[in-house]
Amino acid sequence: MERAQIQAVADAIIRAFAPRRIILFGSHARGEATPDSDIDLYVEMETDLRPPARAAAVAALFGLRTWSMDVLVHTPEEAARLSRQPASFLSRIQAEGVVLHERT
Repeated sequence: MERAQIQAVADAIIRAFAPRRIILFGSHARGEATPDSDIDLYVEMETDLRPPARAAAVAALFGLRTWSMDVLVHTPEEAARLSRQPASFLSRIQAEGVVLHERT
């Protein structure tokens, strides 16, 4: 998937959820994606949904699709807590990922 297509996915998430931040991570962010690579997105947003339902809500925006996507969703409070842990997966995403959207 091309970067413009990935940005279009991020734009749809922005319109639907008004997230604080979206970060692309994984093979697409590293420039190592193959045609079979999934899209790995980190989304930080306000939500009352429980963790499993968060990613499902984001994925549901796109219905049936020909591409695979993995989504990790945290609230701002969770993100702040995890960011203070240098060995956390989120710290790695923040260090190595590509920011597609950030609201200040």
